[in-house]
Amino acid sequence: MHPLKEISKNKIKELKKLQQKKYRKESNKFIVEGEKALSEIIEAGIEIYEIYSTKELKTYNKEVTYISPEDMKKLASTASACEVITIAKIKEYKTDDLKDKKKLILLEEMSDPGNLGTIIRSAAAFGAEGIILYGECVELYSPKVIRSASGNFFKIPVAEIKKGEDISKIFPNHTLISTCLHKESNITPEESSKFNKSILMFGSEANGLSKDLVNKAKHNIKLKMGNDVESINLAVSVSILLYETAKKQ
Repeated sequence: MHPLKEISKNKIKELKKLQQKKYRKESNKFIVEGEKALSEIIEAGIEIYEIYSTKELKTYNKEVTYISPEDMKKLASTASACEVITIAKIKEYKTDDLKDKKKLILLEEMSDPGNLGTIIRSAAAFGAEGIILYGECVELYSPKVIRSASGNFFKIPVAEIKKGEDISKIFPNHTLISTCLHKESNITPEESSKFNKSILMFGSEANGLSKDLVNKAKHNIKLKMGNDVESINLAVSVSILLYETAKKQ
């Protein structure tokens, strides 16, 4: 085992700041826990600034600072044992990175980090090629989003678009499909998979899709539910529809 290095209080304070959105944005860095996440970051080609570990790591051709479990607990964001922490550069995707993707998801006013992470996980599982965050959404690099994605966070490009921008003009070659509970379906999930390029649009659980997006959509898909059920969790809805669209591909 390599000799341990003691981390100064100032360094711990500096790294702990990356648990906050404000400092991630200012520094353009994020912090992520676990050796699996480190492997994914390397595989995705994301720039790494620092790696801290309490155990001997296999060769990544990256410099590793070995620290005590006590210091690691001071850096970790969760109560569970963490052995590796990585500080890396935030990777931002633009809409141009998604224009050639065939199957996209749009999430309007997404506010729950756990739901976003789960959706990223389902997108990777069921063939979605990118995600659009539309309007005021939860921060993508929130540690909870990354944890909830369960090893799939870096597999799906995610771009952000300000509310009010015209989706149909940004993605003129994509068929827009709304998922509105107050509008009848005119297409099945299986039929939507036949489009060359499409964007499946979901609104927040609180407000649903905005009228602007519903009106811009060429088609609507409505999940069939029991009469005594008003709604289901957004991440569950997205996962079901992605699965349904994937069955015919």
